[in-house]
Amino acid sequence: MISYFFRLFFLLLPVVAVSQVTDQVVAQPALNISWKTENRWSFNTTLAQRTQVANGVDGLHIQLAQFAQYEIGFYSSVGIGIMYRELFDEQSPEELRITEQFVHARSYNKLKIAHRLRWDQRLRDGRSITHRWRYRLSSSIPLSGNNVDVSEFYATGSVETLFIAESNRRPEYDQRVEIGLGRQLRPGYKLQLTTEYRWESFNLDPNRRLFFYLSLYAQL
Repeated sequence: MISYFFRLFFLLLPVVAVSQVTDQVVAQPALNISWKTENRWSFNTTLAQRTQVANGVDGLHIQLAQFAQYEIGFYSSVGIGIMYRELFDEQSPEELRITEQFVHARSYNKLKIAHRLRWDQRLRDGRSITHRWRYRLSSSIPLSGNNVDVSEFYATGSVETLFIAESNRRPEYDQRVEIGLGRQLRPGYKLQLTTEYRWESFNLDPNRRLFFYLSLYAQL
């Protein structure tokens, strides 16, 4: 058991080190519930809350998202989702987000590789619409054996690039890097801790943020 804590430490060490040069540190616990139907459809519901934890604790927002995915074969699926975000700052408008995506995921022995393309439309205050095109490359691998069994750990990692466009504004680019560790608690349930470093608007006015995600996944 101690060896897994050392693995977690070395996985998170590079990200914690760069936290010294971040503009904001954020914690986000989340509950993810997914279920499949007898056909090719699957659904996912996520409830998350985001809090700034550096230089005092300050709640940022709470969000609820619903996704539907359809398997099209060849290890691929297409999906559509909607998310509502309620900001705790009364001066900031609520956000409604619509997302379309394509996912191609395949396992190579123990290693699972996934490619994800997304197009987001973010609507705020009923007037402004922000378009975000995103590509993410992610992977996961068991830390013992060929499969993740109950009480066993797995490692994850991803790299994501975003292109952001809005009317009457210059386009922006974001870059995200994420690593983490998860554990299978019981069949259909897993707990995952990940850290993500974001370089936001790095071509205009760079903003660097470090995220800590603690997510409980339940598959019904």
